[in-house]
Amino acid sequence: MIKQDFLLVQIEELAKKIAKLLKKKETPGSDTETLADDCYKDIHLSLQEVQNATAEELTEKVPDWELLELLVKLMLADDRINTDRQQIEKAQQLLYFVQERDRTYSFDRIALAESIRSLLTE
Repeated sequence: MIKQDFLLVQIEELAKKIAKLLKKKETPGSDTETLADDCYKDIHLSLQEVQNATAEELTEKVPDWELLELLVKLMLADDRINTDRQQIEKAQQLLYFVQERDRTYSFDRIALAESIRSLLTE
């Protein structure tokens, strides 16, 4: 139970950082790259690892589906990743993995899948 509570606290803190990243992204002239890099570090990854690893390798490095879902959100918020079609497809594969792990219905995940789909059709 203690390990699970610790993980939830980590996930909550990472979610707060992603929210800050999204807020800063809307503010012109803000430095979102360093905040995104901090979020990657919290998941024990780097931008290069996220960009170079396959979806399967990322699922091995980040075995918790909750953190993978946050990683997908982070990938979509990071302009260095969300402009590359291959990276968006990787985020989509990670989201499919999350959906397989957690079978509960999530409006947030549906919206996330829709945003990925719209990025891929542009």
